[in-house]
Amino acid sequence: MPIAKGVHKVLYFRKLGTETKGAKLVFQTEHAKSASRDRESTITKDGSTSSSAALEEEVSISALQAESDPTFTMLSDSIYDDYPIEMWEVNLADKEVDDSGATPKTTFGAEYRQGYITEWETTDGAEDDPEVEGTFLTEFKRQKGRVTLPEGDIETLQYVFHDLLETDPADDGLADKPENGGGETPS
Repeated sequence: MPIAKGVHKVLYFRKLGTETKGAKLVFQTEHAKSASRDRESTITKDGSTSSSAALEEEVSISALQAESDPTFTMLSDSIYDDYPIEMWEVNLADKEVDDSGATPKTTFGAEYRQGYITEWETTDGAEDDPEVEGTFLTEFKRQKGRVTLPEGDIETLQYVFHDLLETDPADDGLADKPENGGGETPS
C-alpha cells in the first residue's frame, strides 16, 4: 500500500448557489483539516456516562498569490461580504475510470464541505513571494463521494500515483506529451 502524498490532494471552491464549475485556488502549498468534538461526562450511581457536543471542523489553507486568480478574489470577497462557500478536497490518487458507456468517465475521490471563510491573511514581503493563508469553517458535516474535474485541470496538476501492476498504466504526465503520441506508450 503506497503512502499518501499531500501533492495529490487539491482544494476546489465555488460560491454557494452559483451555477459555475468549481475552481482550484492556484499555487496551493498546503492545507490542513482539524476536527474536534467535546464530550461531557456525567457521574451517575451506576458509573459515568458521556454525551457528545457538536462537531467542529476547520480547514486551513496556504497558497502563493497569483497575479490574477478569480478563485482567490472570490475567497477574499467571501469574508468581507459574508457569503457561504463550497469546498472540495479532491484526491488525485483515487482515480476511477468508468468505460461502460460510449465515452469513458474519469472520477476522483473527494470530500465536500459547505461553510465560511473565517480568516484571510495576505502577506506581501519585499523579498518573498506574496502568500495567502485562510481558514474555512465547515458547517454541519463533510460528505464523501466522487467528482469529475473540470476539463483541462488534470493536465495542470501534473500526474498522479500509479500502481506497478498492468491494470494501472500511466495515462497522464509524460504519457500526455506530444512526443509520446498523446497518451500512447513510447516505443
